[in-house]
Amino acid sequence: MRVERYTAEEIRREVQREQERLFAPWTEGRPAGWKTDARTKDLVCIGNWLAEEMQRLGCNDDDRRTQQQFYNRWSRSDEDLWDLAARTLNIVLDGKVEQNRIPHRRWG
Repeated sequence: MRVERYTAEEIRREVQREQERLFAPWTEGRPAGWKTDARTKDLVCIGNWLAEEMQRLGCNDDDRRTQQQFYNRWSRSDEDLWDLAARTLNIVLDGKVEQNRIPHRRWG
């Protein structure tokens, strides 16, 4: 198991090296001239990489799902996605994944 903490720079290098592979499932079925902005591409690639990395770390399904939801919630803010990815994985390494989270429901 990994002991050292993740950094935004390390994650950026890893994701950018594998960017085309990580983004490929998102492009399937899109029109020929379809393009996306850089933040969306980063968002998708980081999310896919996080899922793979948590599985590689041996994260159980409940913790993995909780942390993917954590990433998806916070990625909607103006927060730096690379720092968010590092924080998401470091929570797993610290063993501080929020358990029994009750989702906030605005519509009833």
